Amino acid sequence: MDFYDQLRDMRKLKGFTIRELADRSGVSAAYISQLENGNRGVPSPDVLMKLSEGLNIPYTELMQIAGYLEKTESDKEEGSYKKPRVNLRRFLRENDLIFDGIELTETDKEWIERMLTVMFWKEKQLLSKDEQTAESPQEAVEFSYESK
Repeated sequence: MDFYDQLRDMRKLKGFTIRELADRSGVSAAYISQLENGNRGVPSPDVLMKLSEGLNIPYTELMQIAGYLEKTESDKEEGSYKKPRVNLRRFLRENDLIFDGIELTETDKEWIERMLTVMFWKEKQLLSKDEQTAESPQEAVEFSYESK
């Protein structure tokens, strides 16, 4: 399957129009249309980066499809589907979300983002303390257990 066919399929799978992908990625709608119709060659790595952000798919996946990178052995194996990584902050900001049947407001999403930021900031601090003190594994376990 050619690059342009795969690009069109990915865009449609995400439910985006060409215009929506253009808005999300910063790549012009005319250029995306030309790519999908096979009227342009494979885009540059810079354009692929923008498209990967707009489609919310890994940059390396687009680079492989475009032929800039070779697929690894694990990628070549059939049935070795790897879930795409999702930027949770972006996901919260850009989607209408529901939790237990209740639609989340922008304020709700901001609070969720704040709670996640605090939660992961605390974890990062604990990890950096463990690395700085170069404790033995047993002492690190005791430290993290006591601090929680």
